[in-house]
Amino acid sequence: MEKFRDSLYSFVVANAKPKTIKGGVWQRLLDALSKRPGKLVSNADLIRVSGQHNYARRIRELRAEGWNIVYSQSPQGYILGSVRKANKDTDKYVNLKLRQKVFERDSHTCQNCGYKGGETYPDGEVVKLEADHIISLKKGGRTVEENLLTVCSRCNAGKKSLYDYPETIKNKILSLNLSDSLRKRLSKLALKSGRTVNELVLEALERGLK
Repeated sequence: MEKFRDSLYSFVVANAKPKTIKGGVWQRLLDALSKRPGKLVSNADLIRVSGQHNYARRIRELRAEGWNIVYSQSPQGYILGSVRKANKDTDKYVNLKLRQKVFERDSHTCQNCGYKGGETYPDGEVVKLEADHIISLKKGGRTVEENLLTVCSRCNAGKKSLYDYPETIKNKILSLNLSDSLRKRLSKLALKSGRTVNELVLEALERGLK
């Protein structure tokens, strides 16, 4: 009987589908990774599953939730170390209800650049909004409405790459005007590497300033 219970437990654990509290694109990424636990899932597969070139940010958010996801540089991709999530305080992270409340308060508008969600940037990309912490969790910030701000994904990526949540955020966002040909080259490189265009530009700037 004990042997049967052990076998049943092993079967349930092996076939349990990992769940993220975030749902949506995060769940799609977790599903792709959990189908091959301990094995590499390529950047190209994760881009296809998520429908996002900047999916690496979503991976970081899954890690913050407690999932053991490891990056592989060669070959490039990610590996889910365990289908079990580590115990973490999930209340620290923005849930869908709170995110929507922040968006409505800010009129679904990026508080840095003024673009509204669903509009398009000059290069044709659709504006996607995020609810971001003003004072970061690392610095003791809390996940409450008063400490959250609506920003578009571009402004948010630029701010985090350059500053660690400064006191004034509206005038500290990197703005780069790239030619169409350079933007296309960077987009192809971002697609291949699984990184954002912003990360690639900042890396090139840092190398040039050394």
